[in-house]
Amino acid sequence: MKRFLATKRLTEKLVCLILIIPLSGCNLNWNRSEVPKVSDRDLLPTMSRVIDEQLEVVLPYLDEELSGEVSRALRSMEMDGRAVVDSTLLEQSGRDYLEFGYAVATTEDARMVVDYARTLLPADEFSVLEGKLSEARSLMLAKGDEMARALPPHQRPAFMKDMQKLVTRTIVLLVAGIVYACIPNLVFWGKITAAAAIAIAAGIVATTIMSIWRYYEFDMDKDVAFEDWLKSVTTEPETAYALAASVIAMGATLKRGPIVTGIILGIFAIYNVIDMVKPMLKTYNFNA
Repeated sequence: MKRFLATKRLTEKLVCLILIIPLSGCNLNWNRSEVPKVSDRDLLPTMSRVIDEQLEVVLPYLDEELSGEVSRALRSMEMDGRAVVDSTLLEQSGRDYLEFGYAVATTEDARMVVDYARTLLPADEFSVLEGKLSEARSLMLAKGDEMARALPPHQRPAFMKDMQKLVTRTIVLLVAGIVYACIPNLVFWGKITAAAAIAIAAGIVATTIMSIWRYYEFDMDKDVAFEDWLKSVTTEPETAYALAASVIAMGATLKRGPIVTGIILGIFAIYNVIDMVKPMLKTYNFNA
């Protein structure tokens, strides 16, 4: 009987660890890997569509930074998304910006997005990014054995899946924000692509937050405030660490500058998730 119970506990630990490790939202190895080549056939139409879809959202913030130059250029040349893509290709590192935007728009692999960002960031900024990623990851892996003991195998699989997505997607948003903030002043059209990438990433984060909000709306007493509910469902170590990692990434992104912050908050306003985000930041005393 003792052997059976010991085997059962060991099995539960292994199951729990298998569930915990994906909470990093990405592959545990952040070492550099070769990014796949994107063909013109995939890259050009996809990024043309992305820019067409996001241009109206990001244009006011770009004009604020560039004194209206983007609007004037687009009007004078009657440019659409494809024309912006063609102009970006003529700039320094233009294809790299487009491929980074393509990765943000088409993959859920945060490591791949980071690998594309590596080609665009100065070494010191990439070091800062790696530090933030390591900080977020370590929150969920540093006490793996303790978390394994605390995590019952039957625990809220759907809710946990959304928490995993939130970690991954806030990391991608962080990467997009840093890439935009590091664009050299001489780059013009690449700013549009990078701003569109922020808008896409922010939209994905917003929809994930909405998924988490639905658990509150449908499963909890309406007299319970969202912040109180959020604290109650993140008392388990693995969900607490997941939320903390997401808040670190989200908060760090909001501090990358007024344009990055404006685009993110603008997208969040469209999805009506700003009131949902505030309790998440407040729960971890993060002043974004």
